[in-house]
Amino acid sequence: MNLIKSCSLLIIFISLMINSLNAQLKNLELQAGYFAPYLSNIGGSLGCSFDLKEIGRKSNNQLKSNQVFQLLPQVSYFTQTNVSQNFLLNPELVYKWNKLDRRFFLTSSLGLGYLLSFQKQDGILNLGTGSIEYRYNALNYFLPTLNLGLGIDPKRHIGFFFKTSYGRKLSAQNVNSAFFGISTGLIIKFHAKQ
Repeated sequence: MNLIKSCSLLIIFISLMINSLNAQLKNLELQAGYFAPYLSNIGGSLGCSFDLKEIGRKSNNQLKSNQVFQLLPQVSYFTQTNVSQNFLLNPELVYKWNKLDRRFFLTSSLGLGYLLSFQKQDGILNLGTGSIEYRYNALNYFLPTLNLGLGIDPKRHIGFFFKTSYGRKLSAQNVNSAFFGISTGLIIKFHAKQ
C-alpha cells in the first residue's frame, strides 16, 4: 500500500512540475516505460526531458537536420524477484539527432546515477506460522552509464523510444560490477501555450 501511495504522490508531483514549467519551456517530453536491467529484472522508469540547446544543420540554405542537447532526469524502480528491490535516480545529458523530413531519431547520452539497492539477506523462520521474515541490506552505488537509443518523434503528442545502457556500479560498501539493460516506452510531448 505504501508503494502505491508513493507512486501516486510521485505522479502528482511530476504533473504539477510539468504544468508549472510548461509555460516557460518550448517543448517538454515525458518518457515512461519498461526498464529491464540485466535483461532479467523487471521494472519501470519515468523521466522528463528539457531542451538545453537546439542546433540546426543547413545545406544550401535549407535546414536538413536537427540536433538537440537535453537534460533527462529519471526515476526508476526495478526488482529481481526474491533477491532485491532497487531505486535509481539517473540524470542524463542527451544528444538527440534526426533529419527534419523523418520522424526517426538517434540518441546518445551520459548518465550519472544513484542506485539504492535493498538486497535480501538471511531470514528467521517462524515455526508457528511457517513464514520466513527476511532481513534486507541497503547498498548505495554511484552509477555512471553510457546510453544509446533510437525512437520515433511524437508527431503531435505520442512517440516511442528504445534505449540500451551500459555502466559500472561503484561502491565503497560492495564489489564494483557492470550494469547493463534496456528500456522502451512512450514519449509524451507537451507543447508550450502560445
